[in-house]
Amino acid sequence: MTEPAREAWGDFPSTHLHFVDPPALSVVVRAHVTADVRAALAAHGLTGSFSVITAQDPMGRTQPPDVNARLAAKLQAQVTALGVPFARVEACSPDRSHCEQSVAVVLARHEAVRLACEYDQLAIFWFDGDAFWIVPARSSKPAVRLAPAH
Repeated sequence: MTEPAREAWGDFPSTHLHFVDPPALSVVVRAHVTADVRAALAAHGLTGSFSVITAQDPMGRTQPPDVNARLAAKLQAQVTALGVPFARVEACSPDRSHCEQSVAVVLARHEAVRLACEYDQLAIFWFDGDAFWIVPARSSKPAVRLAPAH
């Protein structure tokens, strides 16, 4: 990842994904995704590409906990109604001082961006089957691949 891209997205590249339901799994989005992590993702129904979307803190503005809880519940209900594989995820800062309830969901990238736009999100995390990306939704910043190519 280039430094200008890192600067453009602030703390996003430092995000850790903590899967809520078993089996236990934590993923650092900027790290190389190993075969073991891919197997653990598959155990959550996430094979191939998928996105991580939140509805919380629209446009990066902190909301009261009750508002964020309602937004997260609405997004989860919407994803459940789609009938596609998904997993509940906490997308957190490394020290867990800030977490957003999210979903890792198997959707085409453009559909995931559209859904994120419905919730006024700046970006999504996109896993292309090899690495995570930050993909803009309601942001004009560039998409950026987080792990170096190997």
